[in-house]
Amino acid sequence: MSDPSLRLPNTQFCAVLNLGVLPLVAPPLPPRFAYPVLDAQWLEDGAAVYIGFEEGELHFDVTERGMEHHFHNADGMDSDISPWPRADTEALLAWSVPFVNHVSALLEELTMDAAEAAEWSALGLTVYATSPEEPTQLEVVDLELEGEQLMLPWLGAGHVGHDHIDGPNHPIALLWNAAHEEPDLPLASAWTDPANGQPAVLARPGVDWDAVGLPEAEVLEWLEGLYLNHHLLADPEELILRAGLERIAGIR
Repeated sequence: MSDPSLRLPNTQFCAVLNLGVLPLVAPPLPPRFAYPVLDAQWLEDGAAVYIGFEEGELHFDVTERGMEHHFHNADGMDSDISPWPRADTEALLAWSVPFVNHVSALLEELTMDAAEAAEWSALGLTVYATSPEEPTQLEVVDLELEGEQLMLPWLGAGHVGHDHIDGPNHPIALLWNAAHEEPDLPLASAWTDPANGQPAVLARPGVDWDAVGLPEAEVLEWLEGLYLNHHLLADPEELILRAGLERIAGIR
């Protein structure tokens, strides 16, 4: 298991963002919907906004043609049928429509600001402020960014890469090639241990570790760190974007 003593400390980060005119004008959310998991994606032809709960999710697609929505059940499957009772669904939609309208109108700028703020945090800076072209009411959003696992670059022979593979608990394969920069030979796999949420790793049988240039144990330790940093720790850009969405929703 990855050594927690080799992880960078968590850092406090402040993002000053343009989140539009707040507070959001919308009907109140019912108590059962008080803590949604929010996400959004800016697309070339519009926006996608996700509002999630344990029982299911509500997804919106916003384009020039208008706004459409559909549901996902608790298993993640698309559905036209809400996972909630009718009255609760109507109340959720009544709040969600003005929220999605508000978010989609500023999502392109917010996405770019979140990306730039993440770059600032990677440089060790602790405060980011957007630069509007004219006087604009800005919001100060404070959040905590998780520290990454400290790990060396690949010190073995050849080249390594990784790719997602089919299976439960988000598995990836560590790929290797002695000569080419496009690795294709699997050395090991990693996935999320559902018991503790930490990386689990397993070497593939029959690997020539002498040719790889590192012992099996060192390769697995390196893969643990890679999986933790790239597949378990929340991406700073995503965290900053979600923090902005939560401020718009009034839950931060």
